[in-house]
Amino acid sequence: MSQATAGFRSLDPTLARLAAGSASWVNQNAGMRAALALETAEAVAAHADRWVEASLAIKAADSADSAQHRSAIEAEETATGPLSTLRLLLATARAWQEIAEHGRPAGSQAPRVEHPAAGSAGPASFIGVEVLPVPKLHDQAIFQGHRATVRCVNPGGIAAFEATWREEVAERPMAGGLAAVLAAGNVTGLGPADAICQIFEHGRAVVLKPHPLHAPLEPVYRDAFAPLFAAGLLAIVPGGAETARALTAAAAVTHVHLTGGQAAFDALVWGGQPAAAGGQPHLTKPITCELGNVTPWIVVPGRYSSGQLRYQADLAAASIANNTSFNCIATKCLVTCRDWPQRDEFLGHVTRRLGSLAPRQAWFPGAAAAWAEATGRSVPGDGTLPWHLARDVDPTADRRLLEREWFCPAAAEVALPAADIEAFCSHATDFVRGLPGSLAASVTMPETLGQRDRQRAELLVEHLRYGVVAINTWSALAYALGSVPWGGYPGSTLADPGSGIGRVHDPLMLPLVHNSILRAPLAGSLTPAWVPWHRSGKRLAQGVLAMYAAIARGGRGFGPLLRMLPAVVWG
Repeated sequence: MSQATAGFRSLDPTLARLAAGSASWVNQNAGMRAALALETAEAVAAHADRWVEASLAIKAADSADSAQHRSAIEAEETATGPLSTLRLLLATARAWQEIAEHGRPAGSQAPRVEHPAAGSAGPASFIGVEVLPVPKLHDQAIFQGHRATVRCVNPGGIAAFEATWREEVAERPMAGGLAAVLAAGNVTGLGPADAICQIFEHGRAVVLKPHPLHAPLEPVYRDAFAPLFAAGLLAIVPGGAETARALTAAAAVTHVHLTGGQAAFDALVWGGQPAAAGGQPHLTKPITCELGNVTPWIVVPGRYSSGQLRYQADLAAASIANNTSFNCIATKCLVTCRDWPQRDEFLGHVTRRLGSLAPRQAWFPGAAAAWAEATGRSVPGDGTLPWHLARDVDPTADRRLLEREWFCPAAAEVALPAADIEAFCSHATDFVRGLPGSLAASVTMPETLGQRDRQRAELLVEHLRYGVVAINTWSALAYALGSVPWGGYPGSTLADPGSGIGRVHDPLMLPLVHNSILRAPLAGSLTPAWVPWHRSGKRLAQGVLAMYAAIARGGRGFGPLLRMLPAVVWG
């Protein structure tokens, strides 16, 4: 018997246990599902410190680093690991509590018809569902001035949408079966979040294969998600590509979910080769996936105050620097107007912010080689990767930084010629459609536009083909919220998956999702915790985590909220 065959057969008891757990799970009522989500949230909170410590070791953040450098990484690891997981579980528990009481979850406002002039069921008509703020999570304090609207295709008015939504809630969680979740290695919360979505949104048990980088986290995951293990709904199987192939080939596995890159998708679905016309995929099971993006940040020209310009430049710089730019949603292309009078000032702010940050270790596999190829420079001898922003890239002459998602701290700025807002918005729409991916984009929009130009800028947002469009903030915030459906723009196929197929982070189980719009203030008095130079980012992230933990235990979270206010103000 070969080692591969023996390894395959050793999975059988685990998969059989999960299949039994799934069969039992589909019969559980909404109240029991809500209770399990809350129990899991408590366990995650109890082991959050261990989770963060293991993450810091993976990302080569040690005591030799400066206090600010380590604090910034610790804030990131808290926010993208246990904190975001805890928030997703709380949103999930609340959705199931509402299903138990009312038959479906509730948004923060009643659904409404958007673009009614197109006709209640016209092709440009959507049903808008507000999903931020989430009740009882103190979002009004944490996310002041933010709104998140999920746009669903209008099936014929509010009554028809309500009926369709109730059908979705009744049917989607009854899918059952067993999902193999193949997790990415850049963010420690990705795999657990994907598993939570499969379990609570689709009614599937999950066999989770973490990325090999996350092997040190396996004992933490087992404790943090102990309620899901005990319920027969989760198992962890470590390993690499061979384990992934064994899992996807196993008869007990009925669904596959992948977070990774195009190469991983092609290996899994097409046997290592890009899809051929008329070819048959090697993978015959349903697959959902998230595959990344060459993420643009579009700056609409106009007059910004100095404070607004600095705030938006800071957010753009942070979106490049966060997690050493090892994010599928890291900004990779700043899109500006060549004739915008404040362009140099804006780019100067971005460049200075990046230059103020210490380079970070190239801990992600292949990052050093990618950085050298992207920048044309040699990697420093200490193993760190300096921040690189290539200004005024001509996309007609050099598309090196634009033709693929570079998993390293390198980004480009492209200045589009345009005499007015109309020309810029048209040019920007066409330009970003030529970038790979459709996951998410950010747009900075001035407040000083006249009515006609404001309407044209809103049409830019309307016409962007991305799963999430964020106005005046980094689009990654939509993922962190946990209540905004996350995935590529509709229309992906196995032959052309783009940024992925399907969505995660949809605890409200919304039907007919088209895409989502996240809106934020142009400038805010509060500095987000994910900004690397936040003077109290670590304290703020830990404070939000403590607040969510108190809520998971049945409290209201006011104590942690009040205690972290100095950290919020001191940003």
